[in-house]
Amino acid sequence: MKIGVIGAGSWGTTLADLLATKGYPVTLWAYEPDLVERMQESYQNDLYLAEHDLSYNLSFTNNLQQAVTGKSMVLFVPPSQVLRTVLQQALPYFDDEAIIVSASKGIENDTLLPMSEIFAELLPPALKGRTAYLSGPSFAREVAARMPTAVAVAAV
Repeated sequence: MKIGVIGAGSWGTTLADLLATKGYPVTLWAYEPDLVERMQESYQNDLYLAEHDLSYNLSFTNNLQQAVTGKSMVLFVPPSQVLRTVLQQALPYFDDEAIIVSASKGIENDTLLPMSEIFAELLPPALKGRTAYLSGPSFAREVAARMPTAVAVAAV
């Protein structure tokens, strides 16, 4: 199973690293080209998750098509204020059989919609039944340090 993770903030990087340490090939997308370059060189996200060594099963890109195309699962973890834009840009690249997991927290600034409503509004019918939402009282740095936590996944 090839996995794409969209959003290289602390939470997206942590989720990508966890999946990669389980042996999955994971592509982590970051908006910032210079951050991608530094992660490729150091296997650390010095901007959002400093001092945490990342799995060598991770690859890094700022090309959204590369991060989404051919992936069995795509986790969306961009900041809530840009989720709509990034999702719209990624839509042409999804495989019809892909599983989509939203792990972004918060609500959209302009509409006050939760992330689930944005996905419901934008996803084509083929993907609407292949969506799950990850949520819970977790902190990226604690999860990255492999401290115990609890999260829930809801699928619709």
